[in-house]
Amino acid sequence: MLGIPFSFFVQWHLTERCNLKCLHCYQKAAVDEMGFEEICQAIGDIKDTVEGWGREYEVQISPSLHFTGGEPVVRREIFDILAHARALGFSLSLMSNGTLITGDIAHRIKESGVSDVQVSLEGLQEVHDRVRGQGSFEHAVRGIRNLVSEGIDTNINFTLSRINAGEIEGLTLLAEEIGAGAVTFSRLVACGRGEELAGEMLTPTELSNLYKEARKLGADHKVEVFSSDPLFILSELGEEVPQTDFPIGGCAAGMYGVTITSDGSVMPCRRMDLSIGNIRQKSLRELWQSPVLWSLRNRSEYHDGCESCYYWAVCRGCRAIALSFARAKGAEDFLGADPQCPYFRQVK
Repeated sequence: MLGIPFSFFVQWHLTERCNLKCLHCYQKAAVDEMGFEEICQAIGDIKDTVEGWGREYEVQISPSLHFTGGEPVVRREIFDILAHARALGFSLSLMSNGTLITGDIAHRIKESGVSDVQVSLEGLQEVHDRVRGQGSFEHAVRGIRNLVSEGIDTNINFTLSRINAGEIEGLTLLAEEIGAGAVTFSRLVACGRGEELAGEMLTPTELSNLYKEARKLGADHKVEVFSSDPLFILSELGEEVPQTDFPIGGCAAGMYGVTITSDGSVMPCRRMDLSIGNIRQKSLRELWQSPVLWSLRNRSEYHDGCESCYYWAVCRGCRAIALSFARAKGAEDFLGADPQCPYFRQVK
């Protein structure tokens, strides 16, 4: 009998090309792109790998592909790629800046079987346009309206920093007004162009207070307000946490999914900018055994307090933020403490 269903995702950056130039973008320069046939071959490899895991470990695995960019709709073959992945049984998501999603494109996204679309809004108009470019707010909101009119589950996402920490209530009210189902957020990682915004990152106390505000907004409104950030989940965790040396929740990097960039490089997380190989040259099964990924799964590899925290098995903070802070000090270290964490609790 198969065990508990297990989710596995690939965040796939089909292109680095984009019609915007956001202040916090983790990209630095254009890179090579995999061809259509190469992408289809890699999707087939992922399908074979996931099905093999299911047989070997007797678990039900629900695989999903989250296509993004750059801006994914600038990729000429986007709808052919979606159709191929859907035909192979993958659940599909799209992550977009929304500005190019016309009514026709929204309809084609619906017809492609995409289950949900995440559109980036960094705040209301003034703040959003400051971060993503003049006029982009209006176009993004229009894109969201087009998606909602097609009945597509559409969420607003923003990259959290001191720049837009005061925008969360306004975004929640806007989401209600235009029919978005949720407001989600992830913390700023100071990499790529975002290195220039390192001084805008929230302190642990500021982060804790904002997470409390987000939870209250989610409780008071019909729109969900949440983050997949382990620290957000941890902020109201009341249950007893098993003390294991292998993760049972928390940061997804190297545990529940990986990232593929436009040139085929595979990373634990896109914001870590740490390649473990290339899907053009190695199978996902081979890449999954990377020493980097195994270190992310091994409690004894962590240090600076994270390894001795009561919540390690269900948290581990954000490895991308830990890495960006270490790199700012000249070190290549992704296993130290998350510098924004306000929840450390020593194991007794």
